[in-house]
Amino acid sequence: MDQANMDSLEALEREMAIFARRLEGARQSWRKHREIDRSAYLILLALREEGELTAGQLAARFLLDISTISRQILPLVEAGWIAKERDESDKRQLRLCITEAGMEALEATRASRVELYRELVGDWTEEERRTFLALLRRLNERIRARQQAERS
Repeated sequence: MDQANMDSLEALEREMAIFARRLEGARQSWRKHREIDRSAYLILLALREEGELTAGQLAARFLLDISTISRQILPLVEAGWIAKERDESDKRQLRLCITEAGMEALEATRASRVELYRELVGDWTEEERRTFLALLRRLNERIRARQQAERS
């Protein structure tokens, strides 16, 4: 690999490490609402987008063990954000669905995050935001594909 490419990869590695650290460190100070945590946010978002799902379906979607997703679901059920219902076609299965309270918590967090990103990239052009979004989606997809391959 030539020096110019190596430098860009090393710079990317450094910037990603800084990004992850700053994002995690700043989460507390950025909150305008009592936001829900990342795992809860993604679970509620999945249930809103796809409707009822089983814990196994959620685990597969996020490439997690069933025990991990179960631990993440439990506080959401206890908070009243997710309801469990017996699957009519297979009584052994529990289907999970987002409740009205869960929708409200999800929307409050989403609105807070959108406002944050408006503040952070509001001076970017629409083209810059779309380019960043396309590259971020591409990176996320590569990470997901690699995780999936490692699980196989």
